[in-house]
Amino acid sequence: MIKSDVLKKLMVGLTLILAVQLGSPPVYAMSTVKGWINKIKPGTFETADATADSMVSKARVFSESEMKVLTALSEREELMKKKEALHQQRATELKTLSQQIEQKLDQIRKLTADFENKRQQRKEMDEKDISQMVKLYETMDPERTAVFFNQMDRVTATHIIMGMNPRKASIVLELLDPKVAVDITEMVTRFKADRRSLTEN
Repeated sequence: MIKSDVLKKLMVGLTLILAVQLGSPPVYAMSTVKGWINKIKPGTFETADATADSMVSKARVFSESEMKVLTALSEREELMKKKEALHQQRATELKTLSQQIEQKLDQIRKLTADFENKRQQRKEMDEKDISQMVKLYETMDPERTAVFFNQMDRVTATHIIMGMNPRKASIVLELLDPKVAVDITEMVTRFKADRRSLTEN
């Protein structure tokens, strides 16, 4: 390559020649001047293409072991992406399933509330019916009441007996068939015990 001071003199000389020919000193880019010098002395300055080729030639070449590591890392990254996608899919499925279960629970809660409401209404109706029957049988002759109780189911008869005036109820029990009287007495005792247990708890 030409020495630095020679290159400077050559560039100055070209600039003066052009200035004389054109009558005024123009301003040229350094790359333009370098291009002219390269035409006179090829290879004096590196061109853009030469610089690019030099950068390509200086690009790092990975060894076989490094390539294996990079390949393994790439495969692992791809696997992680697939796992993440699968995780997102399962999360979506679980959310959908959770929503469906919640809807079913809402339906069950609604049915339970409806059933409890109807059960309460039925209980109130039964209590009202029992109250009316108590009044009816209390006004009847004890012997006629005993005839009806002998033919009545034990649960209904027990509820009526429990609602009646104790004195009238005892008279009816004395007139009942002995087996019926025993059954009703035992049921009355159990009902009172259960009611007392519920009150204490």
